[in-house]
Amino acid sequence: MIKNKFLICSILSFFFIACSNSNPLKKEAYVIDKDCPQSLILYEAKSLDLGNAFIELQNNYALNCYLFVDEDKVEISTDYNLSVLLSEEEKNTYEVELIIFVTNINEEKKIAELQYSKDLKLDREGYKLYSFDLNDKFQIDLDTYDKGIKLFFAIN
Repeated sequence: MIKNKFLICSILSFFFIACSNSNPLKKEAYVIDKDCPQSLILYEAKSLDLGNAFIELQNNYALNCYLFVDEDKVEISTDYNLSVLLSEEEKNTYEVELIIFVTNINEEKKIAELQYSKDLKLDREGYKLYSFDLNDKFQIDLDTYDKGIKLFFAIN
């Protein structure tokens, strides 16, 4: 009987100690919201006319910026919308590339050019207008971000 009580107390003690200690293998990332940089869609490259389809990058995009403190990186997440207007139903899939140019604050130096390929699958017959809500993320070094950057969006 005493042996069973000792065993139960030992297991409970071990359980409470294990639960109160943090896991040394678990790394916690500290994330802080940052003000997002200026951005705009390049007017000349905001749409594609493919003959049977007109694809347009809509102006209602949103940016979210987060600082990963331990990594000295700022992650920029962009939510955007592509619309496809069909004049004829010839294809079920269109390939579009979102291009993001990152420049310094004075627009004198290109820091990065990011390209994201998108397959726009048209899955409903009989529709002429399709809308695709998309999201892409990329990271910039904190030093570069703090000096000031601008973002420019285009499709190709």
